Amino acid sequence: MIEARIKNVDVAHRTAVITTEDNRELSITFPEEANIEVAEEETMGTVGGELTDLQEGFYVELELGAQDADGKWSCGSLVCIS
Repeated sequence: MIEARIKNVDVAHRTAVITTEDNRELSITFPEEANIEVAEEETMGTVGGELTDLQEGFYVELELGAQDADGKWSCGSLVCIS
């Protein structure tokens, strides 16, 4: 898993741009079966979420898969940590 900050999210195209801790910008794609978890305020834990729950500036941990011909990384799992 890597830690990063969401720079922008394009829900319609199931993509996002993230900035890693070492200031690299990566374009990522989310397959339909991607696991997305977001912060749940009442328990201070996480719950299942959707791409529409992600916002610019969120800090996340994610697992990257393969990189495609366009240079985008596949993301199968993303968890908001802030």
